[in-house]
Amino acid sequence: MDMASEVLKPEGDGMARTSWNMRRIIAMYQETFTVIEKCLKPVVVAVQGACVGGVDLITACDIRLCTQDAWFQVKEVDIGLAADVGTLQRLPKVIGSRSLVNELALTARKMYADEAKESGLVSRVFPTTVWQRA
Repeated sequence: MDMASEVLKPEGDGMARTSWNMRRIIAMYQETFTVIEKCLKPVVVAVQGACVGGVDLITACDIRLCTQDAWFQVKEVDIGLAADVGTLQRLPKVIGSRSLVNELALTARKMYADEAKESGLVSRVFPTTVWQRA
């Protein structure tokens, strides 16, 4: 809620100051994911179930794993926002298809585990039951 209020109602008197404050807020959020990408140690992420709005986070990681029930969605377009904290910059490098990135970002369709593996978003898909026992 804090993030939404900052992004949807940025402070500033006048368009220029409001825009400058919006840029500052977005840069701050972008940096939270960039530090993961720049981390000198390997960063592993495991996704089980829905990854909605977390694609920017997982694309900053070195190794991406998921369960069979996982699905991924770039949801920002459904609420009228651009995926501007790393998704549009990192996702093309990860999956190598600008067309697929555009489709995901502009339609907000779900990408399921098998397609995520096939496209290179994740490197391995594990049975869901394996992680439920852990």
